Amino acid sequence: MTRVLGVHGVRNYRAADTTHTLGGARLKADWLAALGEAGQRLDLAHAYYADLLRAEQQNGEFTEDELALVGAWAEAWGVELDGVQGRATGWLRWVCGRVAELTQERPAVVEKTVRLFFPEVTRYFTTGRATVRERVKAALLRHRPEIVVAHSLGSVVVYEALHDLADELEVRLLLTLGSPLALPNAVFHRLDPAPVEGRGARPACVGRWVNIADTGDFVAIPKGELARVFSGVEELPDISIAPLWPHSVTDYLRHAAVREVIVP
Repeated sequence: MTRVLGVHGVRNYRAADTTHTLGGARLKADWLAALGEAGQRLDLAHAYYADLLRAEQQNGEFTEDELALVGAWAEAWGVELDGVQGRATGWLRWVCGRVAELTQERPAVVEKTVRLFFPEVTRYFTTGRATVRERVKAALLRHRPEIVVAHSLGSVVVYEALHDLADELEVRLLLTLGSPLALPNAVFHRLDPAPVEGRGARPACVGRWVNIADTGDFVAIPKGELARVFSGVEELPDISIAPLWPHSVTDYLRHAAVREVIVP
């Protein structure tokens, strides 16, 4: 069986996940169900870190750091922020509305994506990076996967972790799904190791890196930028996984193009 390590994205904490072992077991069951018969050929484990980035109070007002990331994300979509006064709930809703107009998507879907994603990204870069990365590195060394499948923020964590383990691990395939790695200022320019002359690089221990994004995935932008700003990444054509919520990892895993990469 092929050893696979899954690295999840944002908002994967649930009350029942009293330990990261329980959280990983729950995710394993969800991912195997989504993969269907293809999952029967995999020895799947998970690097679970959601508990390390969980806020004491969920769904609160955005902090200035979080709003700054939203601003960088909106500018990547082409939203002009010059002259817009203030940064509060009204500003956030206005930004989401502008992105919705540009993408012909429902404002509620855009706002949901923003509220799920940016608080945890902010906590990762400001307070949680060291502990999250150490836990993911420990999972990589314990499972020693042939394939790593990383979704959303998980692609950022595992990119940094694999660079740390360049001399200790060999990974045949890194598959990133709905990845924000190329998002300027908010993510790309904060990476460790930092981009050199405007370019990141495939981790030395990775043989092949494939990136896949949904056409409507608001996190995986700018579209087509990953291959332009990272060396050694193979960017497959955008797919459509689910029009109502185009960032779900289980919907990605159900798609034939994703399964074909994992289990040819």
